[in-house]
Amino acid sequence: MGGQSPYLPQSQVPLSPPVGMNPVQANGYLMGQYPPFPQTAPALPNVPYPNLPPAIPATTPTPAIGQGSSIPPAIGSTASRSPTLRAQGSFVTQGGNSVARGRLSGTYPLSSQALFGATLDLTSEESGLADSPGQGLNINELYFAMAPFDTLPNLRFVVGQLDLTSYFDRNSFAKDGVSHFFNSAFQTNPALSAAGIASHPGFLVNWTLNDNIEAKAAAFSSSQKLSDFALDGFAGEIGLRYGNGIIRGTYSTGRDAGSDTSFQEAFSIPRGDNGDEFGLESGDREEAYGLNAEYFVPDWNMGVFGRYGRYINRELDEKATTYSFGITFLDVFSKDDRLGLAYGQTLSNNQGREHPDVLELFYDFRFLPNMRLGFTVQQRNGLSETDVGVRVKTDFDVIPNRTN
Repeated sequence: MGGQSPYLPQSQVPLSPPVGMNPVQANGYLMGQYPPFPQTAPALPNVPYPNLPPAIPATTPTPAIGQGSSIPPAIGSTASRSPTLRAQGSFVTQGGNSVARGRLSGTYPLSSQALFGATLDLTSEESGLADSPGQGLNINELYFAMAPFDTLPNLRFVVGQLDLTSYFDRNSFAKDGVSHFFNSAFQTNPALSAAGIASHPGFLVNWTLNDNIEAKAAAFSSSQKLSDFALDGFAGEIGLRYGNGIIRGTYSTGRDAGSDTSFQEAFSIPRGDNGDEFGLESGDREEAYGLNAEYFVPDWNMGVFGRYGRYINRELDEKATTYSFGITFLDVFSKDDRLGLAYGQTLSNNQGREHPDVLELFYDFRFLPNMRLGFTVQQRNGLSETDVGVRVKTDFDVIPNRTN
C-alpha cells in the first residue's frame, strides 16, 4: 500500500477539490500521485476544510460543468518551477511488533508541464506496519511526469518506478497507515494489493475529464527486477464524484512474480499432479476487482467510507473476498485530530481456522507542529483477540516552499 506522505493542512480557499479527494483537512496520499502541474480547479460550492495537493499553485477556476472556457492553465509560475523535498519519519508498535521508517520525497520541475520525482524509504524491517516494499533502503518511486498538452492540462503521463497505491483506490478517510487506521484491512484494498497495486516499474495515464469524472490506466511489470522486466500487469480505475460523495471502481491484474501476495489460505492449497506442492508460483496470474466509496458530512465533520474487493488466482482457480466500512470524525477534541471506527474482513476465502475479521478504534492528533501521535485498539479473530498500538509521525519540508 504504499506509502503516502500527507497533504499539509491548508487554510480555506475558495475552490472545491476535484474528484480525486474529499474536502478533509489532511489526508495521507503520496506526493507524486498527481504530479504538481498547474491545473484548473472546478468552481463548485465551498465546503469546510478543502485540501489541495501539495505544490499545486492556485489557478483561475474553470467554469462549472457544461460551460465553455478559454482560460489556459497557468504556465511559468514560480511555484510550479520550485523543487520540493520533504522528509517523514514514523514509528509504529502494535501487537508485539514494531517498525520504524524514514521517507524522503521530492520533485524537480523542468517546466510547468514536466518534472522528475522520487521517494526513498529506509525501513527497519519488513513489516505490514511500515507500508513500504521491504526492509532497508528502497526506491519506492522514481518517475518522470508530464502534461504535454496545453489544451488538456488534466491529462498527465507518468513513467518510471511508480507507487500504484498512490494513484489507485484512494480514500480520504482510510488509506495511509501512518495517518489513518493502523490495520491494513482499512488501507489499500487487500484484493488489489494482492494483484499488483504496489510499487512497480511501468507507466500511467491520468485524465480528469471534468469536475466529476476521472480515469486512470497503468501498465506495469509484475517483477521488481529490471532483468525480468515485462509489461505483464495492468490496472484501471474510474472515479465519479457527486457532491461530497466519491465512488471508485478499480481493476488490476498481474503475475505473482515471487511476491507471495495472496489470501492466507492460498498457501495451504495443494497444486501439481501429485499434490505435493502448495501455495503460489511466480507465474500465477492474479486478478482483482475493487469498489471504494466515501462521503463527507460537513455539518458533522464526519467521513464515511466502504470498500469491497474480490481476488482471483487463475492458476489455482481460487477466489477470496475482502470488505470494510467505517466512519472518521475530524476536529473532535482539538484542531486537526481524527477519531475513527471501522469493521472489516481481510482477504480470505473463509475456509481457514481463524476468523479474518477486524474491528479498530483509533485516535490521532497533532502533538507538535511537525509531529503527530496516534493510538489504536483492535479486535481480531472473531473479536476474540485484542491488540493495542501506538504511532508517532513527524514530517517537514527540507526545502522551504517558495510561492513567489
